[in-house]
Amino acid sequence: MFPPVLAIPKRSAEDTSLTTENAQGVKTTIPVPAGTNIALDVAGLHYNPRYWSDPHEFNPSRFLKDWPRDAFMPFSAGARACLGRKFFETEGIAILTMLVLRYKIEVKEELQFARESFKARKERILAAKSGITLTPVRMPLVFKLR
Repeated sequence: MFPPVLAIPKRSAEDTSLTTENAQGVKTTIPVPAGTNIALDVAGLHYNPRYWSDPHEFNPSRFLKDWPRDAFMPFSAGARACLGRKFFETEGIAILTMLVLRYKIEVKEELQFARESFKARKERILAAKSGITLTPVRMPLVFKLR
């Protein structure tokens, strides 16, 4: 839901072109000269309904079936992808697993939001701000020992 990096900077090594298609199916070819700076919009890719049927839903099970590999790149891709990927995939998953095993994690109940609908609560809790990274605005979690 919150990619650690919002844009991945790249530079075109040679003259090339990119072909894109809009929602109406109209294709456009864009020339990209060598040396052009390009930013890959990671959040835009991850929330794109062209690739994901429910892009704004937290649904980890979407990755259990066949999914578009080029439409999910939280660590970039190719020869210059993030060096920390393997570290996260081992250490990060281990830490998250230990937290979930030891604690029951709940959203803090707050009186000013007592009559809030589930949808409104979800939108409030998952609200994010853009910066160097995509960061939750406020996530009032309570960790209780199991």
